[in-house]
Amino acid sequence: MKELLKNLCRQTMVLMILLSTTFLMAQTAANEVEIKGAVVSANENVLLAGSTVIINDAGGRMVGSTNTRKDGTFNLKVKSVPAITVVIKYIGFNDYNSGVITLKQEDLDLGRIYLDTKSTLLEGVTVVASRKKPLVQSTKDKLIYNAASDISNKSGNAADVLRKAPMLTVGANGDLKLRGNSNIKVLINGIPSRIMAKNLKEALKMIPASSIVSVEVMTNPSSKYEAEGAAGVVNIITKKKLIGTSGTLDITGGNLEQTGNLSLNMSSGKFNFSAVGNYSREREKMTSSLTRSNLNNGKQIGSLLQESDMLQTTKGGSASLSAQYKIDSLQTLEASYSYWSGSWPQTGGLFNRYTHADQYQEYRQKTQQSGKFNFSEWVLNYQKKFHREGQELQIIGVTSAASDVSNYLTEQYRPDGQLAFTERGPNNSKEKEWSMQADYSHPFGKEGKISLETGMKYLGNNSKSVYEVLNSAMPVDPSRSGSMKYRQQVFSAYATLNFDLGQEWTLRPGIRFENTDINATFQNNAPYTRNFSNWAPNVLVLKKLNDRHEVKLDYNERIRRPWIMDLNPYANAADPLNITQGNPYLKPELTKKLELSHTYTGSRNTLFTSSVYYSSNKNAVEQIARVDEKGISYTMPDNIGESTRMGVNVNTVFNPIKNWTVNAGAEVFRLKFRSNSLGLKNHGTFFNSSISNTVTLLKDLQFSASADYGNGFITLQGKNSANYSYRFAVKKDLMNNKASLTLAVINPFQNNFKETVYAFAPTFQSTQVNRFYNRSATLTFSWQFGGLRASKEKESHFSDQSDDKSPRRRRK
Repeated sequence: MKELLKNLCRQTMVLMILLSTTFLMAQTAANEVEIKGAVVSANENVLLAGSTVIINDAGGRMVGSTNTRKDGTFNLKVKSVPAITVVIKYIGFNDYNSGVITLKQEDLDLGRIYLDTKSTLLEGVTVVASRKKPLVQSTKDKLIYNAASDISNKSGNAADVLRKAPMLTVGANGDLKLRGNSNIKVLINGIPSRIMAKNLKEALKMIPASSIVSVEVMTNPSSKYEAEGAAGVVNIITKKKLIGTSGTLDITGGNLEQTGNLSLNMSSGKFNFSAVGNYSREREKMTSSLTRSNLNNGKQIGSLLQESDMLQTTKGGSASLSAQYKIDSLQTLEASYSYWSGSWPQTGGLFNRYTHADQYQEYRQKTQQSGKFNFSEWVLNYQKKFHREGQELQIIGVTSAASDVSNYLTEQYRPDGQLAFTERGPNNSKEKEWSMQADYSHPFGKEGKISLETGMKYLGNNSKSVYEVLNSAMPVDPSRSGSMKYRQQVFSAYATLNFDLGQEWTLRPGIRFENTDINATFQNNAPYTRNFSNWAPNVLVLKKLNDRHEVKLDYNERIRRPWIMDLNPYANAADPLNITQGNPYLKPELTKKLELSHTYTGSRNTLFTSSVYYSSNKNAVEQIARVDEKGISYTMPDNIGESTRMGVNVNTVFNPIKNWTVNAGAEVFRLKFRSNSLGLKNHGTFFNSSISNTVTLLKDLQFSASADYGNGFITLQGKNSANYSYRFAVKKDLMNNKASLTLAVINPFQNNFKETVYAFAPTFQSTQVNRFYNRSATLTFSWQFGGLRASKEKESHFSDQSDDKSPRRRRK
């Protein structure tokens, strides 16, 4: 059955490519009659090269088509028929329809044909093309945070931007959560990037905030998106379509961070080239105090006191090159290459005092940890739009390669200061991944009230890791050294139907099938093989009550697969009493979600969204800590049993006065965990909120103040105390708005942020107090140079793509 599915996938892919190639062939005309003319932009009187000209007979059947030349002119021969209609299409412009023209067996010169530009329309919200987009927008299946419209995003990194997006929270340690769930699928410009899946927290630090155009948050994505990510999908848009030769430069300096970001764009005819490079350096400091009681049948049998400090410097950069070729007005071919390189060396000190029965142990240690990676990725993207509105084909191929190094070096000292031993734990891994996917949308009927979205994808991944532990005071322990090889293949296919039922009702049922084959071999463990199939259905019912109000009901199923870092049995023993490692026997988890939401769209960019949701997971993956009889804690991911959450969230954007914009959100949810196998359960009610204010003080001076607060979070084994942050920014425009200076301060009224983490199990109880030294100030210089003009045409049906022509005025 598996081979049959794979063969069917290959055959279908070939068929789709052959079909798309067939559509690319221009219809050749025959017989006597020649039709010619020129296509012109009505508002600028500019000849439009690459316009699509379609000739239909009286019955609506196409008898010929062509594209205008560089000078905007066209001519083609068609069969001699009694009457024709001429249809002309150009992206960003309203279609031209000549009506019925009677042919008289002679050549026809249509002269200059003028096209009007379209207004910019977004699903759910209508926005006239303007210099600055609203801070938050709502569409059928997502909330969009337009980061470029927030002046406080001139400094910092992607994590700082995401904490201001609706429903997203970023903890003091940098962990990203959507509605309190960290299992998120993160995309870059609509395409899955392996760098996000490998180490999300560190990857986000390497994306400058100034390079992010917008953030799309999807809690219930359609079947077009991979089912991976129990909480939903977050799409970070970093590329902004520009025309002409132009660029932007952002340079930031501060006490904790230094970043630089340069982007260049050059357009010439049908070609568009872009290059982006950035470098970042960020310093993090933390101190921690841990007390842990070891238990046996509820009685204390030992205790641990730890005091530690950590200093980490994250540094690295990325570069990308992209070339786009516009074959004609309906076809685009784009190739891009990205390279990432980064490291996060960490130094720290640790004091341990451990008692157990009649045993007493006290020592100090110095620890150095090094993490670094190199990552490269190629993307080839072909997009074909057809003569019919909404009919599109997209084919994407992606291949990537990565190498990672994760080492630790520990020096342990006795109370008298003598060196007891040194221990090194190197872990090196390499990974290759490749994927091919095709997406196609097709409207049915004359008015397109029914449409189909369908597609398929194949993903392959090969990884290997080699690890060992070398201790100066003892021989090599074979159980702590070894290697693993990991192979994963995922085949998926989906279909989504969109029904316009009339009277402002919309129905969107969808189904996605994913077959996953995982194979892992270990030097010191039994092989791991898993093959599982998942059907992930989703249904969206939408009712537009009037021009202001819209109600949606959505059901969705999502999955979480174990990745190499989850499975890798490598044990990080930098702290010998608190060891972390992977779990080679981890199973996938399945989450089911139901959501009811309401959207209100008011005047002057006012937006209010609210939703009530429920989700359940029968095989939840959580980080589980176990303390053995020697008092050593081992933490690894495990399938704990089940978890449920129920909550309500609201988000609003409004203008109290003309020059003041407020973006505020709040969420309350109830979370429950239960594990029968571990004999544990935990539950709690939690609250998250955020607010952002932007005020235009003068024509070229803006002020921003924002803050976020959460009363904590729980896991199966513990609870975190409240988390909050706040920031202020002032932006001054310079050089006729082509440059700006932005001064930002983060948490200026506190030297550090205190977080308390409580954990428990039948074998231990612990309290850990962390202090994060995150008070900072930054100054950012931004410069836009060249003929910078943003493209504002209607976006492609496929969310990560857009075209190059810019409308200048509304249709009259």
